[in-house]
Amino acid sequence: MARLNITLPDELAATLQGLAEDKKIASVSGFLADGARLKLAYLRDASTIDDLFGPPSPDEQAMVNRLVERGTPDRRDVA
Repeated sequence: MARLNITLPDELAATLQGLAEDKKIASVSGFLADGARLKLAYLRDASTIDDLFGPPSPDEQAMVNRLVERGTPDRRDVA
């Protein structure tokens, strides 16, 4: 396994260390490794989708940006 020296904002580092001490996460390094794996999977999936369907149109990208900014999908009752 490789070792990396990273710098985190103090508040984030303290939060992660607190979670590890409280046994809510196994370890800070494991938590960061899991997060990196998820992000890499997302990036790979995104590039695969672009390979299959092409990059998003401006309208599609605008829709995605709105969804990301709001953080929650529209609530719609569907029968």
